[in-house]
Amino acid sequence: DVVRAVTRWGASAEPMSFARLLMALLLTLRGSACLYQGEELGLPEPELAFDDLRDPYGIAFWPEFRGRDGSRTPIPWQENAPHAGFSSAERTWLPLPAEHRALAVDRQERDPASLLHSWRRFLRWRKSHPALVEGNLEILASPASVLAFERSRANERILAAFNFAPEPAHMPLPQGCRALAGHGFEARLSGQDLILPGHGVFFGSFERRETP
Repeated sequence: DVVRAVTRWGASAEPMSFARLLMALLLTLRGSACLYQGEELGLPEPELAFDDLRDPYGIAFWPEFRGRDGSRTPIPWQENAPHAGFSSAERTWLPLPAEHRALAVDRQERDPASLLHSWRRFLRWRKSHPALVEGNLEILASPASVLAFERSRANERILAAFNFAPEPAHMPLPQGCRALAGHGFEARLSGQDLILPGHGVFFGSFERRETP
């Protein structure tokens, strides 16, 4: 019941790239992953008119606090259907923002590069790496715009790096770290120098250690 994540954390001119970064970060940190409805579509926070509000707090404290209705609008299932396929009622409890239609489920289903498919692909990939599901977490030194940490469990060690800036960032990789594939993100390596694009994400693994 707060401002939708893509808007709250300051999406830039490329909100879908930022949404993918937030997705990967949520699913890579320790703890249970909580996916709020609409995050898998990258829905931004809409601007609702005062007359459309239903949240008592938003009505009482408008305009300083606009309430929680912005994160409670209907999910857009079908881009061109009435109320985007959410309901057959004449009027829904909250209006469906016009800008959300372009992010409807049916439209993203047809696009293999959509955020919705990115969530599905990344969740499948995550399941194949126990260190990302149950491992320990250690924060690593990194450039100012980059959050980097290592997840480890048994003999699996994975490095994760997230560039929160819209500009590319460079980061030296620890010795023995090699790029992982299958997660849907791209980054360049120049020797042991990692080049993360704006809002880029990198996953690398260390050589497995044999248990004595």
